[in-house]
Amino acid sequence: MTPRSATRHTLRSTARRTLVLGLLALLVSTGTTAVATAAPSPQPTADVNATGLPRGGWESVGPNSIGGLLGVSGSPAKLAMMEPSPPTLWLSDDRGGSWTARRGLPQDTVIQGFFVDPANADRMLAVANVPAEYPTTWRGDLLATTDRGQSWQTLREWYPGGAFQMATDPAGRTIVVQNRDSISISIDGGAQWRDVPRTWPRQGIAAPVGDLKLTLVGDDAYFTTVTPDYALWAIRGVTGDDPKAEQVYRADGEVDQVASDGRQIVVTVGTELRGSTDGGRTWTVLRADPTGQPLREPRFVGGRLYVATYQNLDVSTDGGRTWTRKPVPAAGEGVTDILDLPAGAGKPAATLVSALYRGVYSDGGKSGYQQLGVPGESIRQLVTTGYPWQQSVVAAGVQEIYNSPLPQGKIVPSTRAWQSHPGDRLHENAYLSVSPNRPDVVWQVTKNGFTTDVLRSGDGGRNWQLVGKPLPGSAQAFLADPADPDRLLLSAFTDQGFVLYRSGDSGQHWEKSEAEGFLALAGDPWNPDRLWGGSRSGLFRSDDGGKTWTRVSDQPVSTISLSRWGFGRILVGGAGLLLSEDNGRSFRQVRDGDNPREFTQIVAHPFDPRVWFAGSADGAGVLRSTDFGRTWSPMPGALPDTRVISLTISADGRYLFAGTAQSGAYRLTLY
Repeated sequence: MTPRSATRHTLRSTARRTLVLGLLALLVSTGTTAVATAAPSPQPTADVNATGLPRGGWESVGPNSIGGLLGVSGSPAKLAMMEPSPPTLWLSDDRGGSWTARRGLPQDTVIQGFFVDPANADRMLAVANVPAEYPTTWRGDLLATTDRGQSWQTLREWYPGGAFQMATDPAGRTIVVQNRDSISISIDGGAQWRDVPRTWPRQGIAAPVGDLKLTLVGDDAYFTTVTPDYALWAIRGVTGDDPKAEQVYRADGEVDQVASDGRQIVVTVGTELRGSTDGGRTWTVLRADPTGQPLREPRFVGGRLYVATYQNLDVSTDGGRTWTRKPVPAAGEGVTDILDLPAGAGKPAATLVSALYRGVYSDGGKSGYQQLGVPGESIRQLVTTGYPWQQSVVAAGVQEIYNSPLPQGKIVPSTRAWQSHPGDRLHENAYLSVSPNRPDVVWQVTKNGFTTDVLRSGDGGRNWQLVGKPLPGSAQAFLADPADPDRLLLSAFTDQGFVLYRSGDSGQHWEKSEAEGFLALAGDPWNPDRLWGGSRSGLFRSDDGGKTWTRVSDQPVSTISLSRWGFGRILVGGAGLLLSEDNGRSFRQVRDGDNPREFTQIVAHPFDPRVWFAGSADGAGVLRSTDFGRTWSPMPGALPDTRVISLTISADGRYLFAGTAQSGAYRLTLY
């Protein structure tokens, strides 16, 4: 049998077993961070071979959930988006259908302003700023690229005053940068500079933090000030020999943001948008929010004036005399940027709306918003759930939970548009777990102030229900026991130190005990009394359901995985990889390492007991073992983001999913 025909035979055999396997819930395993990822199986499946080369490479599957500062250049249009922190430049040459990340910017800073040369897509400017000794000193940089983000050069540094805002003329030759105590001006693209010292009020440690605090109108730079003034000022004659600062407008409230189209200047003052057409001498209220919410993000785009709340986006085509209201793309998120994308490639012009924590959307008018990108989320946790005929994948980002039907077959743009949950709550520091004995239920623990909430979903993460009462402390690790799906364990840090919460009734009631600061938890799928816990101080075993613990090793532990096949095989990740082949009585080092948190997750293949996968947060990507965990090598296929922080595998073993540090989730077809 040729390798190709063997693959076809394997897939046909796997398909024939799908319905039977679905009924055997014990076999259905979904990867869960730092837990045993499978339940007992009668025997390995001989006709599945996961040791060969995968079919194709890693494919981005979403979620398209990150927005940022937008720019467009050239014809056909080349689209760029700057993710502010950690700074990442995202590029698209197909109108947002797919995106490529470039990470040459300093990762310890935040981008405050972004410019793309409309005549040269390779040239961009970015203002970066970070507290050096918060809140008294700041370090700011003006960065430039002439090769579309492959490399960046520092044109100017501001210390200790920082660099908080940037404005340019349309060509990017005149550049104005605002710091705490001056306005800096360059009229030659950043080669030479002149500073206008502060004559406007500033009290104490106040700094112009935020966005849209500075705009360039002809030869004048308008900017808003901070406490105690909160007014609009201008530097007159920025390209001349003697630029001067003067106060332009002090309102009866706090002047916050400013924008201009060259003819009209607008500012936000609380719940109002006010405008001037005579350089700031007289002002008119253009918009008062009918719901009493503060107005923000005023912008002129394509002859239209926009202003928003966190829930709604208002647009005027006549300079603010009349308004049309529509919802923002993601309720509660407001907008970060708006851009007109010109027609091209047989497609009409479109207006793009960016929301920092939700993505980039194309405004379809009456047909609503279409999500275009960007897949820049940090996928801290990744699980699959459900039965083989109806699986879902659920991911935990930095502050959000995402879910999608399991991406199978060809990946198209709609595949990357996962469901998020912006309206129900903030899903911060969330941990996910699925018991293989109840694969249709996903458990989540998430931060709620100084406590942790427990939530349950029985429909693939589409809806979540709060279970029980909040538990004091911040989650460190979480487990739905593979042997007993009613047993939940939560390691948490409280004001009294580390504790372990245990529930035997699906989270209705909990027992608390002092414990190690477990960063990883795993259950033995064959023994409901045996549990494993890992911390910075070592590996621990419990033989009484988590009531008491015995130290097994003093090497730091970040993840634990047990074999579903009952061969006594346990793999432990931390500073390298440890393997036990005698049910934990002894361990040996099978891969060396220095970083105690390098390995983030270990996953076993559900049908080929020889094959294991390990995710490396240090940039090694995904490693694979094809000899029961004894030796390891990089998984074939290059990941665009090799910092892997979560892993899961589909119930049929065909698809491996990797969650990355800042590029969303990727799928690899194994056979």
